[in-house]
Amino acid sequence: MALALSGCTGAAESSPASGATSTAIVSTSATSAVPPSTATLYRPIDALCPKLDLRAVADIIGPVASRQDTSRTSGSTANLACTATVGRLPNGVVMTVHVDIVEPDSARLMYEGMRQAQQDAGPVTELTGVGAAAYTYTDESTGFNLVTYDANLYLTIAAAPLRLGAALPGDLPARLTAVATSTLAALRT
Repeated sequence: MALALSGCTGAAESSPASGATSTAIVSTSATSAVPPSTATLYRPIDALCPKLDLRAVADIIGPVASRQDTSRTSGSTANLACTATVGRLPNGVVMTVHVDIVEPDSARLMYEGMRQAQQDAGPVTELTGVGAAAYTYTDESTGFNLVTYDANLYLTIAAAPLRLGAALPGDLPARLTAVATSTLAALRT
C-alpha cells in the first residue's frame, strides 16, 4: 500500500525503559469484581511519536523514514496516534500506534468490547506480559495488529506492508510486542 505522509516530525527515537511490567486493572466502581489497583494512571501528552521506540521493527526492516503525529486532548483524556513508515519498498511497513488515555474503567471496557468484536470476526491470539491484558490478530486491510490496555490506557499497534500483498516478517509479532512494552513504559513516566 502506498502511503504519503505529510507534516512528519522525524523525531529522534527514545531509549526503551528498563523494567517494564504490566499493572493491574484500575477500578473506580465499588461493585466491581476486580479490586482497585495502586497502579499509576497515565496522563495525556502532547505528541506520541517522540515517545515511541521503533528500533525493534527497524532492526529487521530498515530505518524509520517518516512519522506523523495526531493528537486530541480534552481535560484528563487524550486520543493520540503516530503513523510511521519503517523501511522502504518492497519490504517496508507502515505502522500506526494509537493510544487512548481515558477514565480508569473505560480502557478495560474499550478493550473487552473491541476484543469481542474482533473475536467474532476472526481468530485472536492471547498475548501475555503486555499491559493488563493483550491479544493479536491479522486483518487483510490493516495487517498485523496488537491490542492491549493498562490502567486507564488503551493501545493498538497495526503494521501493514507498504506493498500490497507483501509478506510481513515472521518475527514481527515479537517485535511489535517489544514496541508495545516500551510504549507503555515511556508513557508511564
